Amino acid sequence: MELLKTVVFDDVWTELEKEYSMIDEAFEAYFKVFNQLKSLMPEPNHYGMRLAVARIEDGLEPGTYTYDVFGIKPGDNEHYALELLPWSELLSFEVIEKCVEAYSAAVVVAHSLYELTFLGYDAADVEANIKNEINILKERSKEIENGTAEFVSWDEVCKDIGYVDERTEEEKELQNKQFERINAENKKVYEMLLS
Repeated sequence: MELLKTVVFDDVWTELEKEYSMIDEAFEAYFKVFNQLKSLMPEPNHYGMRLAVARIEDGLEPGTYTYDVFGIKPGDNEHYALELLPWSELLSFEVIEKCVEAYSAAVVVAHSLYELTFLGYDAADVEANIKNEINILKERSKEIENGTAEFVSWDEVCKDIGYVDERTEEEKELQNKQFERINAENKKVYEMLLS
């Protein structure tokens, strides 16, 4: 991610502080991540993945906005999560220029850093955590394949946690319409950035 070389950490930190609830120790943690990323050797990008950052309205909290950070392959409209990729692999992703033009280099780097630190604040720790998560996913997949997985219905989950949906049918319909509106607006944002 060549973009790292074009920004100063203070600008990145300003964006992180503005958008996320940061504790005092976070400055040092993110500063170390920022510098560690600049020192890592990028791995080859065999799929031609590109990095995208989009500011979209939150479908669960209408009127609030969040940044969606994802990978995208040329000729593929799917958005790929980045949490289970080593940092050195992500460094080889080309950043979509329209994202930088729309938000600024510091904003794109800030939200990318936030996404990258989902499983830790050190490249080696993140790789170990990725391997652990992949092993868990493989175990769950085997349980599904061999029929030993225990499936729990959504109604059972709600009952277990004491959640009762007290919305009226009208409120549910209004919320569904609002969700459809948000999805349509967010789709426009993605199309503008990815076209």
